[in-house]
Amino acid sequence: MAMTNIDDIDKEISFIEQKLQELKDESFNIHNASAIDKENLSRRNTTVLTKSSTYRFNIASIANDGDVQTTEPKCAITALNHTKAWLQVDFGQPYIINNVKIYHRREGDGPSAWKQYRFRQFYLDASNFSATQTTTSQRTRCYTDNTTAPDLPTNIIDIPCKQTARYVIVETTYDAPEDDYLDEHGAILEICEIKVYGCEVDTYGVDCMPCIGCQYCDISSGVCDACEEMLMLSR
Repeated sequence: MAMTNIDDIDKEISFIEQKLQELKDESFNIHNASAIDKENLSRRNTTVLTKSSTYRFNIASIANDGDVQTTEPKCAITALNHTKAWLQVDFGQPYIINNVKIYHRREGDGPSAWKQYRFRQFYLDASNFSATQTTTSQRTRCYTDNTTAPDLPTNIIDIPCKQTARYVIVETTYDAPEDDYLDEHGAILEICEIKVYGCEVDTYGVDCMPCIGCQYCDISSGVCDACEEMLMLSR
């Protein structure tokens, strides 16, 4: 009888653990649904990518071609010998941004493979004015990387950036020490793909439903944002 009771208890524990895992999986899926189901604004026909300079044939539009491979030919790369490098996503008009996913160059895991050295200390801003018209103090900062050598940031990063803006700007002033071995210098970006998920300004929620009772509302909850509405109407 004792053995039977132990077996029954083990079965109960196993059942509870399974249910807990199912709940965790469901919670994870719900948490990520808003980012997954929202539109990738970078892929809109009206979206234009530009950058501060161009290295060889690695033009800006490579970073929103839908290809997430992270080898050099698949990346938008800025030129050498500049103190600042930036890549800008211009939607043509303000949108409600939810999150930004960036794929930076990484050639592989081997000891001699080129990695995301130049991605250290980049920052991500949202703005209603372009990179050429603004300084960082005139934008809204969504993220700053604080990695220092020899550590590396992750080369694929998903950044919350709940802002209403026309432009998303990735920028850096970092000069990677690994470039010294190549006799290459300056702040350099190597962005292989950038995905900006969001909705039109008068929508919210997983399916970008129209705001109720106002033009501007929180992208997640749909709660009307009076301050945002006044700000946008004043422009």
